[in-house]
Amino acid sequence: MMTGIKTLLVLMTSLVIQTSDKPFPYSNPEIREHVVLDFGNRTIRLTPDESISKPGLMRDRQRCFIVMSKKDYYLYVYEAQGKDTVMLARYDCAFGLKKGNKERRGDMRTPNSTMKKPFTISQIADASTWRHDFGDGRGNIKSYGDYFLRLVTPGHSGIGIHGSTNNAESVPGRASEGCIRLKDADIIDLRKNYAFMGMKVIIKSEMEDDLPFEIRAMHKQHVERLRHLDPAIVLTNEMIQAASAEQGRVKKAAQAKPQPKKR
Repeated sequence: MMTGIKTLLVLMTSLVIQTSDKPFPYSNPEIREHVVLDFGNRTIRLTPDESISKPGLMRDRQRCFIVMSKKDYYLYVYEAQGKDTVMLARYDCAFGLKKGNKERRGDMRTPNSTMKKPFTISQIADASTWRHDFGDGRGNIKSYGDYFLRLVTPGHSGIGIHGSTNNAESVPGRASEGCIRLKDADIIDLRKNYAFMGMKVIIKSEMEDDLPFEIRAMHKQHVERLRHLDPAIVLTNEMIQAASAEQGRVKKAAQAKPQPKKR
């Protein structure tokens, strides 16, 4: 009798391990990248997902790290807990307007990093009064939310994680000059509950899918998500330029200066 029970337990354990390592199916093809003209730029928009934040699961803030998916437009916060990895938070995010790894200043791309060579947070700045002119006719406007988490990105500078004040429509998607945008409420949550100086940050390339520890964590925690895009249908820069675009926000026409009255 005991031998039969032990055999059953071994089989059940094996099944759980196999299930926890099994990649997730791709999301419905209707969940896809949409090309949207935003102030004249060809941007990407997707259906937003709900944010997740569970700071109560955290044991040691200094063991937390960030992983971003350029393919699925998520920023995840994980914590290494012994031999296990726990997902603590998930937020929608927006990346640089152009796809691919950053090569030079002004190329509108977000740089990639890996588990072996991660970026790190070098500064947590109060950005609540920061302004920026996007050249879209709106002038110098508030743009960064409450915080700017500056990243050390070798070979490049000025890249960080921040909010999306006056550009909430761009999250999730592609619209920035290279930084990573979160919803304003999410950058506050990330700063308050998880971020710290020296925190490791991994930004996966567009063709990179879930890492093995991510798959195990999401299976174990029964995490559901709206977006897990099939790489075969992910748009390239060339496809974005050729696609029929939906109409988004439009530049306001410049107001004509009043002419002096004739005397």
